[in-house]
Amino acid sequence: MSRLEQMRRGIELLIAADSDIGTVTRSGETHSHGIICRVSHEANTVWPGKQWEGGLTIDTSPYVLAIHGANLQEYDVLEWRGKKYSVGVVTRPQFDGGDTCTQAPLTEVSE
Repeated sequence: MSRLEQMRRGIELLIAADSDIGTVTRSGETHSHGIICRVSHEANTVWPGKQWEGGLTIDTSPYVLAIHGANLQEYDVLEWRGKKYSVGVVTRPQFDGGDTCTQAPLTEVSE
């Protein structure tokens, strides 16, 4: 198993510790799709760093964490455990030549 595969496996285990199926709705599309993900409200992430994304920082705002190939884009709406979030800038941190995960800051939206 390569180091990249080990990193991805570790992130999958972290996601599984508190995962659920999130429903993603994309503007302009008539259907939604599900992704297995974790939403965290803790002041940390798998990939620490204070990236400023339009007033949000990935290390202090709610964020979504999913596997490296998750179908998630900026401006999607993610419904997770009864709450809806607007998805911010999606990043896929790199390690050893490949994406390790999919993560993005979230902003809770009201109904």
